[in-house]
Amino acid sequence: MPKIKSKKPKKYSEKELTKIRKQTGACDHDKIGYPALTKLAEGMLDRSKQDAWNIEKLSGILHSQNLTLKENKKGISILVDKYEDRIGELEKQIEELTKQRNDSIRAYNGLNTMANAAEKMGIDLETAGRDLPEDEKNKYDFKQTDTLMESGKVKHEIKLTPKKEPEGYFRFGKFIPGKKPKKPNGEGAK
Repeated sequence: MPKIKSKKPKKYSEKELTKIRKQTGACDHDKIGYPALTKLAEGMLDRSKQDAWNIEKLSGILHSQNLTLKENKKGISILVDKYEDRIGELEKQIEELTKQRNDSIRAYNGLNTMANAAEKMGIDLETAGRDLPEDEKNKYDFKQTDTLMESGKVKHEIKLTPKKEPEGYFRFGKFIPGKKPKKPNGEGAK
């Protein structure tokens, strides 16, 4: 590769240099003129002032965005906590509903078994109970319990207990619950 030769600057006489310095306003070391140097310095000062203003503006924007991010993080963490709490509640509800569903299925199966046994005994379920008066229909409390055994079988218990008459008394044709109060002279219901 050939070497590149650098050109040497032209040599001026002292008289020519003084003339050129006066025309251009150059300094004694012949590099730049003072007016150009002053103009450059003023331009750099203006630019540095503009940059300082831009940096201050960007710093304010970054600060406000940082505050917004912190607030959003707090909000997100609160929402995540609420979301996790709600998921926990829903899981508990699912467990409870599954338990209720299983209990309902067991109860239905128990009633179905009882209905099948009644049909085998010759009882017509569609007409049974229609002929009874209203006070006879509501004379008993019905209670059904279905217990899941360890073997996986279900034990059905159905109980009919006569309803107890509520404790109370009638006064002027109106039923008043509770015990009848004693009369002030010591006489009263025993």
